[in-house]
Amino acid sequence: MAQSVIINGVTYADVPEVDIPKSGGGTAKFYDTAAADAAAGDILATKVAYGSSGSITGSMANNGSTSGTIGTKSGTVTIPAGYTSGGTVSLTNVSDCVAGNILTGKSILGVSGSLQMPSISQNSSTKVLSIS
Repeated sequence: MAQSVIINGVTYADVPEVDIPKSGGGTAKFYDTAAADAAAGDILATKVAYGSSGSITGSMANNGSTSGTIGTKSGTVTIPAGYTSGGTVSLTNVSDCVAGNILTGKSILGVSGSLQMPSISQNSSTKVLSIS
């Protein structure tokens, strides 16, 4: 954010940064950090940033790629707090999740069922159950 800067009594308007030559060569750059609101937990561990109150050394864990599998109905994959570069969570044991194993009108994991419930009837004179 550009600010007005006063150097030797002269006001310079809308200055986004101040560059000062260093005696050994190179330039020191100064930025307005008044609006900075990052905290150590927002910055990766061991990385250094500068905010409105000076330097901040990060404390956020770098977990790299995180992945896992879910193999049961109640299974979960815990993603640790911190930064992750991505990953994959996949389901296992789903080979029986086919339309013929799921009741008509039901859907499991995006598979619509085609299994018909058998109808059961009883002949009152012969007491025979018929399943069709």
